[in-house]
Amino acid sequence: MGKLIKSALLIGLLLSLGVTGWAKEKSSVAIIPFSISSAENIDYVQQGIWDILTSRISLNGTIDAVNKDIVLANLKESAKKELTLADIYGLGKRMNVDFVVWGNITKIGNNVSIDGKLVDVSAYMSPVGIFVQSQGLDEIIPKINDFAQRISNHITGDNAAAAAAPQEPSSPQAIREKEIIAGMKAGKKGTVTAIPLKPVSVNPPQSSDK
Repeated sequence: MGKLIKSALLIGLLLSLGVTGWAKEKSSVAIIPFSISSAENIDYVQQGIWDILTSRISLNGTIDAVNKDIVLANLKESAKKELTLADIYGLGKRMNVDFVVWGNITKIGNNVSIDGKLVDVSAYMSPVGIFVQSQGLDEIIPKINDFAQRISNHITGDNAAAAAAPQEPSSPQAIREKEIIAGMKAGKKGTVTAIPLKPVSVNPPQSSDK
């Protein structure tokens, strides 16, 4: 009987280790600095949105956002001023990530819109489009939070509407975001060069059945 109990405990331990070994790791995402469409210099908006998206998408702990320096290094290595969808997939594979996010920021007068796209690097399919719009920079931060949450929902497979995770006012991330927002409102120039992305589309595979 004693041997039977020991064997059962050993099998349970092995199964437990096996389940742990099979557990899915965090999804990884690379966020490419959004291109800009504006008559004025809004590099500071591009930089701020990039910072907040990177911070927010990583907030729930189930997704790892690639360090911005790594993204910039890979963009520099590609040496392209315009990126096609094939280039986006190539960058994702080079950085060994599961997903890539990119898009465009348009500012006309006081109206700011963010038109983003999300692709699954392992599946060559049409990208998922995510769009938000705001009137002025005072409204843009909640919109960015919603934008980031929708990206996270697509990556994790949770399509239910969810609000962005609340933060303590004194938390390091909340303080950092306040600094980013202050910089955006002050109109500080960012250090990131806008990278125009050529409009691309991918036709989904069509069935041969008639």
